[in-house]
Amino acid sequence: MTFLDVVFYLFIFVVGIQVVFYIFFFGKFAFLKQKQEPPKNLPVSVIICAKNEARTLKQFLPSIISQDYPVFEIVLINDASADKTLKVMKSFESLHDNIKVVDVKNIEAFWGNKKYALTLGIKVAKYDHLLFTDADCKPLSKYWISEMSSYFNET
Repeated sequence: MTFLDVVFYLFIFVVGIQVVFYIFFFGKFAFLKQKQEPPKNLPVSVIICAKNEARTLKQFLPSIISQDYPVFEIVLINDASADKTLKVMKSFESLHDNIKVVDVKNIEAFWGNKKYALTLGIKVAKYDHLLFTDADCKPLSKYWISEMSSYFNET
């Protein structure tokens, strides 16, 4: 066996080791699925629970209604208010097609329970993706729904 034969077999051996290394460590990347971009502009239900918030609803609800988002609905929940909250909600509902009003009456088993009111609002919501806010919270921009829903995915 000559010196060139030894060098040739050594070269084949080293190349074989590198091929096995590349297949073992980098082969799995050939079968990975690319992450899909999350879908944009999924329909959203904005759920707002209010108790005795007639004045603040008049002030803050227009900023929710004027959101720059293609498909959304607003579910207004009147949580057994003693003031004119329901009347204010109904007036907004009559002006806008994408608003639904849920009037929650006090039931002894769920007396003063906001979770009960939210549950009823969720049941009325048309879309699978939900955003929750309170009646006294004003969005910082007209893109609030877009910014919040950008973290949603279809599942």
